[in-house]
Amino acid sequence: MTAGTGADLRAAAGTGADLGAAAGAADDPGVAPGVGTRPATGFGWSPDELAAVGVGHWRDLYTSADFAAREQMSVFAPRWSLVASVEEIPPGHYLATTVAGVPVALWRGSDGALRAFHNICPHRGILLLQGTGPIGRFVTCPYHQWSFERDGSLARIPQPEQFPDADPSALALHEVAVAEWHGLVLACVSGDAPDLDGQTALLEDRLAHFLHAPLVEVARVDYAVECNWKLLVENHVDVYHLWYLHQRSLAAYRHTSFQWRWEGPTWWSYEPLSDPSGAPAGLAGLSEDERTGIGAHLLFPNLMLVTTGDYLATYDARPDGPTRTRMTLRVRSHPDADADALVASIRSFLAEDVKACEAVQLATASPWYSVGPTARRHEEPVRTFHRILRDDLLARMAGAERQPGPAGGPSR
Repeated sequence: MTAGTGADLRAAAGTGADLGAAAGAADDPGVAPGVGTRPATGFGWSPDELAAVGVGHWRDLYTSADFAAREQMSVFAPRWSLVASVEEIPPGHYLATTVAGVPVALWRGSDGALRAFHNICPHRGILLLQGTGPIGRFVTCPYHQWSFERDGSLARIPQPEQFPDADPSALALHEVAVAEWHGLVLACVSGDAPDLDGQTALLEDRLAHFLHAPLVEVARVDYAVECNWKLLVENHVDVYHLWYLHQRSLAAYRHTSFQWRWEGPTWWSYEPLSDPSGAPAGLAGLSEDERTGIGAHLLFPNLMLVTTGDYLATYDARPDGPTRTRMTLRVRSHPDADADALVASIRSFLAEDVKACEAVQLATASPWYSVGPTARRHEEPVRTFHRILRDDLLARMAGAERQPGPAGGPSR
């Protein structure tokens, strides 16, 4: 597996002049039909709603450290987050990571069972594990050698006479909800994990041939991107930019036939090749449409998926402060796939996306930064993403227990 940087993606993206030279895609719909008449309210946020979530200006959603911390606790902590692929945690191994800014350790026993715990020693609060590697018979604290069974229970306290009042049953590790979903490992640190089956139902239905295929991880690349995580998600569900930002990298696809649907907090989309006759054989078991098209999908808030006839890829936008995002590209395909070629094909459009998002982030420093009228149809998914985010924040801050997001969404 390889590592990369935002600079790597920026270098692959070209320049605005390069893209402008290629203007005039054959299926460009023009500007006027897609432009709506919404006022410049920042994807539907009202001044009162911005104030309710603790920000004074629209751009604070992308620049405020306080708001970024609020998102971690109100948006990310109560939801499932991608933490690894199943290949990253083989039997007898552990992985230490963070979920919503919270240290978490996962390990898989020799029996294949996967468990996750808050990565904190209940004695003095030090991290129990760091990085990844084989796990021993016990999980032992590096500070004072307190030891824990793999089920999280306290196994041993050195010099126990020093702790006459200690209750071992009250000193177990705190478990974290963990789930395996078609080769991916997800965790939720809230203590009240939502129904994963309900949240993934749309993808289970629309991507069944991909999810149930015998795919393996063939590539994994880590990136650091200099922008707020929301800009990457907005870009991912934005249909309007396909004709322009990707007029070279995705020129083979018929954007006028783009279909999409929101179902609760989950988004699915698909567009076909303009000329499907040149499509490769692709993965076994796919339908003709799946083999000759591309799909972009989202599991709210930040797990982005892409499907083509050759692969299922994921990249998760993990906030690292308000203006930086960690992102891991994971590519799943058949075991003999040309991993370098698959990564290169994804980089061709992902690099353009990253460069655009980083440029928007730079613009948020301006007092004139705002969002104007948005495309009636082609930017509707972006407005819906913000509606789900806004409802999520306001409901959780009010202590409400309800599922945010629309009941459904149109499909072209």
